[in-house]
Amino acid sequence: MIKKELSFLLVALFIGCGDAGPPLAEVSGIVTFDGEPLPTGTITFVPQGEDIPYAYATIQGDGTYYAKTPEYGNGVPIGNHKIMISAMKDMGPEAPVELLIPSKYSSDQNSGLTANVVAGENTINFPLEVEKTKRKKL
Repeated sequence: MIKKELSFLLVALFIGCGDAGPPLAEVSGIVTFDGEPLPTGTITFVPQGEDIPYAYATIQGDGTYYAKTPEYGNGVPIGNHKIMISAMKDMGPEAPVELLIPSKYSSDQNSGLTANVVAGENTINFPLEVEKTKRKKL
């Protein structure tokens, strides 16, 4: 009888746990633009697999970020990701926003940024630059 009750308890525990989600790993780092910390913005980790949630981070004033998923909390799903970074300055209600980095970085298809997240702690820095063809000649 005790075995039967123990089996029932184990089944109840598994059913009650719900979806734990994919394995996550801690991801943090710093985003710079032309060597200076990017003071604001967002990063999106777009997973390269089906049924894997995206992760995102808010860039802090010193350029640092710590990524999390909306569904499962702190961390990024383990695996390969394409990266989108957006950063803009609000110029007030009468003016358009000002982009702080080239718009190409805000597309996971065009940014050229990727990240491979592995188990454990990951420090992934993103050193962004102005495209060489757009730099002003001195």
